[in-house]
Amino acid sequence: MSVHNALFVDPADLPIETRAVDGNTVVNWWTLLENNNDTGVVMGIAEIPVGAHRPSRGHLHPQAETYVILSGVAEMHINDEAPRVMQANEVVHIPGGTEHIALNGSSTEPLRLLYIFSGIRSFDDVKYEFPPGA
Repeated sequence: MSVHNALFVDPADLPIETRAVDGNTVVNWWTLLENNNDTGVVMGIAEIPVGAHRPSRGHLHPQAETYVILSGVAEMHINDEAPRVMQANEVVHIPGGTEHIALNGSSTEPLRLLYIFSGIRSFDDVKYEFPPGA
């Protein structure tokens, strides 16, 4: 007999992680799922506050990543392409090795997005690279 246990996660119960540049917040995030053999997925919520530091470059990593915009306005930069404005419920899939960054495109509300990595067990498996200026 097989027993299936659902996993419920409330971001309010998780620690907030932050990336800052020169003391200025770039992004806060909460890792919702990781180290779970059933999913093979690392998933979390990222929040870019109003007035957050705006790096001139993004980041990259070998793993593909998917963003689902939850709320706010994203100014999505992929490699050297012109930025694309994204709204709630829009999705972007970013191939591994692609430089990217989501900036807050609103002056009145934070940008919240769901990030998803598949085929890894832990957020620590994501090897971030930050080009000069990132």
